[in-house]
Amino acid sequence: MKGLIILPYTTIDKISLLKLVSEADYIIGVDGGCGVTYENKITPDLIIGDFDSLNINILEYYRDQKTEIITLEEEKDITDGEAGIIEGFKRGCTELLICAPSYYLETDHILGNIFLLSKYKNCTIINENEMIKILKAGNMILNRADGLKVSIIPLMKSEVKISGFKYDGIFNIDVGDSLTLRNEIVEKTVEIALINGEILIIQRFKSDSMI
Repeated sequence: MKGLIILPYTTIDKISLLKLVSEADYIIGVDGGCGVTYENKITPDLIIGDFDSLNINILEYYRDQKTEIITLEEEKDITDGEAGIIEGFKRGCTELLICAPSYYLETDHILGNIFLLSKYKNCTIINENEMIKILKAGNMILNRADGLKVSIIPLMKSEVKISGFKYDGIFNIDVGDSLTLRNEIVEKTVEIALINGEILIIQRFKSDSMI
């Protein structure tokens, strides 16, 4: 079952967001992300958070709609987003797509969300610019139509075999290496096979870049 989590300040355009909603089996609005669902006339199956970043009128609206609501304490050991992931898997989701902002004023939030991908299997972050996944074992197939630029970032000493890119081959990379940043997809699909280690994969949708 495919779950969709909408975080606060999600900046995905309306058309793309509604497409993701149509493909999801279960929708979770996290705190201020419920403002995004409200503005786009999306009815979540669950809303969760301490609601410190959500207009009280929106919360009351969803309460009137009989939407399931989980209210969290402001002081807790996990973020609202992580609580949303936990509840998604509890409710039978086998994979979760997390809609997040493409930019942050707070580096701790973006890094915290990315490293949740290492803690929880079958989770992907998406924004209007890129898709972010972590691969710990096996392989991954990416489509050229979804974006031409792919970065592979080692989270530990790793060995990876890639094909379908401008620069193919087997690469031994370690934390801090930039060898596998911004490789270009040249075939219809590419394969990333992890021989050992753990890698972060970022596929960029937009072609504009500073580097």
